[in-house]
Amino acid sequence: MAISRLSIIKFLELAIAVACIGLHYKSRANDFNADTLSATAFGGYVIILIGGFAGYLMSTPINRRIDIFFSLVGCAIFIASGALNIQIYQDYGKSEWRDYGLSKASLAIINGALFLLDSLLTWRGDF
Repeated sequence: MAISRLSIIKFLELAIAVACIGLHYKSRANDFNADTLSATAFGGYVIILIGGFAGYLMSTPINRRIDIFFSLVGCAIFIASGALNIQIYQDYGKSEWRDYGLSKASLAIINGALFLLDSLLTWRGDF
């Protein structure tokens, strides 16, 4: 089973989503909406990406249209989560909690960009 560029990108998405879960645990805010969106995005996409890897290992990958849909929704939800977290944590004084929050937000936005790249490569058929 050959390793493709797309599977490397998906592994990076998974690794960043897991890192975001860890940072979210260290930096929960008192904003219900941002916390819920962040936990849902990070946890939900860890499950989706692990399911995609399981399908890839069993030689039954996800349909391209569904993969593009998941990638575009992932792009939107991770960028929204990152933007909300930046808005929350930018006004706090210098602290480790703030640094964790801003790191989580930055990684979420980077992961959103990776999801966009993933959807474009899947759409073009470059695997």
